[in-house]
Amino acid sequence: MAEFSLPKNSVVKKGVTHAPTNPGANGKRLKSFKVYRYDPDSGENPRYDTFQLDLDETGPMVLDALIKMKGEQDSSLTFRRSCR
Repeated sequence: MAEFSLPKNSVVKKGVTHAPTNPGANGKRLKSFKVYRYDPDSGENPRYDTFQLDLDETGPMVLDALIKMKGEQDSSLTFRRSCR
């Protein structure tokens, strides 16, 4: 488990909301994922970005959702994986 050390006055801000890449998504199986983002080199406060995915177009695992987020919505998203 990673531990983050933040200044006492640090407040997590609302980040960007990424809409589903499928324009025909009707909302029946849309799922929102909140991802904690923090870059200590930028000097900015951490934020939560929200990604909306159509579960009908995503695999059954959270890793599938992360791969889809990175590939289709935000290529700057970085994560480690060691399974599959």
